[in-house]
Amino acid sequence: MNSERVRALLGVWMPMIIGLWIIVTSVLFYLTADLSPSGAFRQDLESWRLVCSGGVFFVGGVMILSTYGRYRKAKEAQAEPTSGAPPAP
Repeated sequence: MNSERVRALLGVWMPMIIGLWIIVTSVLFYLTADLSPSGAFRQDLESWRLVCSGGVFFVGGVMILSTYGRYRKAKEAQAEPTSGAPPAP
């Protein structure tokens, strides 16, 4: 495995996978968390369900979008033709 593949895996795909995992976790929390007064915290925390899930969903989305943007920018930079002459001052 060459270093370009390792860099692509660690720099692009792993942050995207982690972002997706964060999003899936937030959706599962929203659907399954028992925040009623009879739940584990002994308080009515139902009103916080959407806030917590939405915040975590936002963090995962920002992580995915920023990583994808960096990936796209790197691909565009590779596609640009480079000339051997230095830029004019």
